[in-house]
Amino acid sequence: MEWRRAFGIVDSILEGETVLVEYTTSYIPEFLLKFFVEYSKERSVPLLIDDNFDSLHVVYTHAQFLGIDIDVDDVYVLKTGGKHDVGKVVERVQFHPDPRVYLKNYIEASSKLYEEIQRPLVNLVLGVHDIFLLVREPVDVYRIILNLQRFIGNRKRKAFYVINKNISNSLPGNLLPELERIATTVIDLKHYHTGAELKVKKTVSPKLLGLSGRIEAGGWKE
Repeated sequence: MEWRRAFGIVDSILEGETVLVEYTTSYIPEFLLKFFVEYSKERSVPLLIDDNFDSLHVVYTHAQFLGIDIDVDDVYVLKTGGKHDVGKVVERVQFHPDPRVYLKNYIEASSKLYEEIQRPLVNLVLGVHDIFLLVREPVDVYRIILNLQRFIGNRKRKAFYVINKNISNSLPGNLLPELERIATTVIDLKHYHTGAELKVKKTVSPKLLGLSGRIEAGGWKE
């Protein structure tokens, strides 16, 4: 029942939205990976993971250690940097410290992928912090944020950016409030022993505001 409620929240998020999924240091990314893989299968919706600098490898390996079974063989992966391929890597983005070059590379790779899939998809973005850590100038942080803002309204995807609040608060540029400002929906997740509790903090849909649910590590159950 708890997964059904969480599935319902994702169902109600509109295509074209940018969702910020916030958490503090824990195994919440591992639970989220399980959740979105299960959601993709249950709803027959393609899942695309943005894997920045082997973030997916780290999350997937942690999940294995935790005994969480996740089948990523059919998950599309758009990979930036890193050495470890997990899932179905279909496009690679060449990272560049100049965000204008990097974003151009990203847009070209992702646009090509969306054209190939030709179906609205769920886009789970891992390792966002690593991109901000590698930019050289504080002004570049805002260049990236402004470009993230331009993706809002792209009805080919529902995008979920997974953000560790502790790390974000340590980065220059007052990152978290800026990301919350541009996001159409903000979801807060808190860890407990067998999964994560979620609550909708901000949304364009009044019926979702304040809704809560749970993501159990065991997976979908009727």
